[in-house]
Amino acid sequence: MNNYVPLGDIVDIKGGGTPDKKVAAYWDGDIPWASVKDFKSGTLDRTVDRITAAGVAASATNIIPAGHIIVPTRMAVGKAAINTIDLAINQDLKALFPKVPVDTRYLYNALLANSGKLLDQATGATVKGIKLDALRGLKIPLPPLEEQKRIAGILDQADALRRLRTRALDKLNALGQAIFHEMFGETSKTSNGKVLLGDLLTFVTSGGRGWAKYYSDERQRFIRSLDVQMNAIGDDEVVFVNPPDNAEAKRTRVETGDVLLTITGSKIGRVAPVEKELDGAYISQHVAILRPDQNQLTPEFLSFFLSMEQFGQKQIKSKQYGQAKPGLNFQQIRSFELPKVPIEDQQSFVRRLHEINFTERNQTAAACANGILFASLQHRAFRGEL
Repeated sequence: MNNYVPLGDIVDIKGGGTPDKKVAAYWDGDIPWASVKDFKSGTLDRTVDRITAAGVAASATNIIPAGHIIVPTRMAVGKAAINTIDLAINQDLKALFPKVPVDTRYLYNALLANSGKLLDQATGATVKGIKLDALRGLKIPLPPLEEQKRIAGILDQADALRRLRTRALDKLNALGQAIFHEMFGETSKTSNGKVLLGDLLTFVTSGGRGWAKYYSDERQRFIRSLDVQMNAIGDDEVVFVNPPDNAEAKRTRVETGDVLLTITGSKIGRVAPVEKELDGAYISQHVAILRPDQNQLTPEFLSFFLSMEQFGQKQIKSKQYGQAKPGLNFQQIRSFELPKVPIEDQQSFVRRLHEINFTERNQTAAACANGILFASLQHRAFRGEL
C-alpha cells in the first residue's frame, strides 16, 4: 500500500466552540456537547455537558450528525472517536467530514495507527496541542473502498476480542470484593462480635522523612503513597533506594504479610497486602505498616475489609483529621473495629482470592498478547500486508 494521501484531501474539518458559561440559558439543554473529557473510548455516545439551541446559535459550535470521526487537537492529541449520537463539540475538537469515498471505520483505525505522527508535532509546555495544518497534512494510506472495508473488518474483529478481554479483567477485579461481601457482609453489619484492630496487630509504624537522598537505580524497592492501590501495590513508576544501615531503616522495612495503609494526603485510605516479591521494601512517611497477628487475622482479610466503602473506608473517613491535608494517627488506626471472624473462614476467603488472582494473571497475560497482536495487525494493515 503506497497511495498515501494528506488527510485534508480526504475530509473537510469542522471545529467547534463553547457557549458563554455565564449565560444560564445556554446550558443544561437537550443538545449533547462534547469536550476532551468525554473521550473515554472510541465511541462518543454520551457527554458530561449539554447545551441549548440558543447556546449553539450564540457560539462557534457545530452540530455533528452521528457517524463522524471526531479528534481532539488539544490535551488528548492522537485519540479519535466516532459519535453515535448527534452532538455539538467544543473548540478543542474537530469533526471529519469525508469528501471522497472512505470507510469510516477504516479511517478511524488509520488515524489511531498514525497517532504518533501527530504527537510528534504537538507543541505546548503543559497542554499539548496541534495546529490544523498538521492535522490536514497527516498522510493516510488510501486503498480502494472495498479494500478499506476488508481491512476495517479485520481490525474491528481483533479490537472486539481485545475489548472482551478487558471487560473480563474488569469483572475479575471486582470479584474479590463481591466474594468478601458475600462471606462477611452480614457479619460486618452486626453491632456485636467486634474487635479492635489494635488487638490484632503485633506492630504499627510509618515511614521516615528524607528518603529522597537514598534514591538509587536498583537495590530495594521504595513504596510511596501513590504506589499503594486498593488491594495491590502498583509498579507504574517504581522507585528504588540504597538504604542506610540504621535503626530507622530497619523499623520501616516491610515483611511479607504486612498490610500497607496510606495515612496522609489525597490518597489517604488506600490499602494493600505485601506479597513476597516486595519483602524487604521500604516505605515513605505517608505510608503505615500494619503487621497482623496471622494466627488471628490474615493480611488479605484486613486489606479487603479496610478497602471496602461500607466497612473500613467509612471508619477511615470518620476518624481522619485535617481538611487541607487529612491524616490518620496510630491511635485512630488501632481503634478501627473489625468483625470477629474465625481464622478458618478468613483462610477460606484467601484461598478463593488466590484462585481469582491466578485467573487474573492468566487473563492479563492474554490481554497483553491481544494488544501486541492488534498493534501488529494495525502495522501490517497500513503497510498493505493484510
